[in-house]
Amino acid sequence: MISDRMKQIHSDLKNHSNPERKDKIARYLKTSILKFIGVELPDIHRIVKSNTKGTSLDEKLHLMTELWKMEFFETRLAAIDVFKEYAQKGSVDKALELASSWIDDADTWAITDPLCSPCIGSLILRDPKVEKELKSWRISDNFWRRRCSVLPYLYLTLKTQYKPEYASKILDAVAPHISDEEFFVGKAAGWVLRELSKRDPNLISDFYGKYRHIMTKLVIREGQKKI
Repeated sequence: MISDRMKQIHSDLKNHSNPERKDKIARYLKTSILKFIGVELPDIHRIVKSNTKGTSLDEKLHLMTELWKMEFFETRLAAIDVFKEYAQKGSVDKALELASSWIDDADTWAITDPLCSPCIGSLILRDPKVEKELKSWRISDNFWRRRCSVLPYLYLTLKTQYKPEYASKILDAVAPHISDEEFFVGKAAGWVLRELSKRDPNLISDFYGKYRHIMTKLVIREGQKKI
């Protein structure tokens, strides 16, 4: 059953292939791992939705695992689409374990970012153990994992999710990366600060006043765009 759904999703994706998009996104992302089919994001979302109606949480877990193994950019985005639903109600332990293994496979922000928010971000709100795990990622030699230690908190800054009591945990996640010279990590830190500034600009102004002297130029520039 899962194999049939996986094959159908793959077939539907191929039927929506656009050669021009395939070449364009391959040049843009420059990932060394993935192959490309050339499908627009709205089509990916629609294909996944139509092929996962009525699936149980266990079925979703197996389906997204198999989709990920296919090593196409679009099938991995499809796997993350399924993960969005699983992260809401499925096993936190299994979801976190799977997300961690996927980060080891990733070499592009176009995969890590939707995995972080909303997927891992929604897990933060379900179980405190998730934050403990993310803290261990902060010192990873893998800069994609460091990026993934902070970007899940982007989900908490959204207007639909934000609560003032989240501010301290968000800033705690950002702080270790404000002097990180790796572009993709600093970009993530600035992004989260920028989104949090929409909820509490005074908080972010104070944060910059306190830590500007150790921030990279990238974090300063990105995080203050909305202040």
